[in-house]
Amino acid sequence: MLPENLRKVEAFWASYFGCAPADLASGKTLVLPHAALLGYDGVLVFRHGGGCVVSVPDTVPEIERGKLRKGAPSEVFDPAFLARVFVISTEKVSGPAWIGIADASDFRPVKSAARILGPADREALRRLAEGSGEVAWKQSRLMEDREPAFGLYAGGEIVAAAGYLVMGKTLAYIGVVTHPQYRGRGYAKAVAAVAMEHAFGAGLAAMYRAPRAHESAVKLAGSLGFAPYAETYDVQLVEDVF
Repeated sequence: MLPENLRKVEAFWASYFGCAPADLASGKTLVLPHAALLGYDGVLVFRHGGGCVVSVPDTVPEIERGKLRKGAPSEVFDPAFLARVFVISTEKVSGPAWIGIADASDFRPVKSAARILGPADREALRRLAEGSGEVAWKQSRLMEDREPAFGLYAGGEIVAAAGYLVMGKTLAYIGVVTHPQYRGRGYAKAVAAVAMEHAFGAGLAAMYRAPRAHESAVKLAGSLGFAPYAETYDVQLVEDVF
């Protein structure tokens, strides 16, 4: 990634967490009240550049924040440690998720028939949403009426689609879904590539997030030029019911 684009990405995340860009590279554990996540009653743990940012709601007691601050980043970025601090089950800690970023200088284009979708494609996109299943469609963050959307047809149907959410006028958060019957054929890569190209044309950097355990998704991102940037855990602050 070009240095000027990396600076923009760093500035975005600093604003997202309510700290200075230099804090992200401090190599320390930072415990901060929610800024962009204001109103969210969970915790986001963000590991980047040797440091760790823990974004917490105002309801988290100071005693728990103190325990987090005393922990080294490598200690804090651990589900067992987080479960002990927040007195919850490790099942309430989701992740880790892998985050990659890329700009046009990193991009590895893919030649395909994937294209931007319009109103005439909406019914086919709806059928893809139904065929993909509720969980896969939700995880893709795609919506049938959200633009821009990109798709690839095969046999008269959209078999894979991609889109992106713009974050802070800086990042295009890429989402991808493929119909279960057409997975493993490179279709996800094709639609993700056309979405990335569109985002770069709009002056944005691209971001891809996937469970670290989902090795094929992380591999796909790497093949498109995404470089590792951060990892995250999401923590639900909900007591177990006995």
